[in-house]
Amino acid sequence: MTYADNPQRLARLLRDLADALEEAGVNPSGSSNARHLMDDARSAARELDGPDKPRKPGRVVGF
Repeated sequence: MTYADNPQRLARLLRDLADALEEAGVNPSGSSNARHLMDDARSAARELDGPDKPRKPGRVVGF
């Protein structure tokens, strides 16, 4: 099975890549190429997961 045939597998790979970059010491608030790769990988993983995943109910806090 290839990644093209299994979007959930590809999404997991992208999340693992982002986690590995973070564990390797990439600054999540920096502006390096590695940090942008980490953000892009997580964003692509969310897109691949699609709207099928149930969302956690959020809270709205107002002042």
